Amino acid sequence: MLTKAQKSKVVEELAERFKKQKIAIFSDFRGVSVSKSQELRRGLKKEDGEFKVTRKTLFDRALEAIGIDFSTKKLDGEIGVAFGYGDQVAPAKLLAKFSKDNETFKILGGILDGKVLKKEEVIALSKLPSRETLLGQLVGTLLSPVRGLVTVLGGNMRNLVVVLNQIKDKR
Repeated sequence: MLTKAQKSKVVEELAERFKKQKIAIFSDFRGVSVSKSQELRRGLKKEDGEFKVTRKTLFDRALEAIGIDFSTKKLDGEIGVAFGYGDQVAPAKLLAKFSKDNETFKILGGILDGKVLKKEEVIALSKLPSRETLLGQLVGTLLSPVRGLVTVLGGNMRNLVVVLNQIKDKR
């Protein structure tokens, strides 16, 4: 059993994590083996994230301390939170894949930029392409008109060369 001082320290640490995070995903980890949870933690660490487990009341106090109106009491099961400090999509992708591989692990919701997300929204977020892929698509879209212009200008020069060659052949 934690003392009041220990509980307040845990709440402070959680509040700091909630302030620093780009995404926080709540999940029910009931029935997940220790080795599987260690695998999840290692995967999150590679993606600049972490997985924390504590009592629902302590999560609620930490959320209240930073001004987010969300109660974990209405969430079912044993609650764990995956914090993502880098890419916002990567932790969602990792947890979605983990929940497919482990039937007892369930995504319950999340917080993205201070906005509370439902389970369906977190799953939809996990289906987005990675940041690098999206940036590549954006660059391709931006370069498309330039490519078209170069092709058109090159076509005019090719046509001029063809006409000049035909004139030369006739003389």
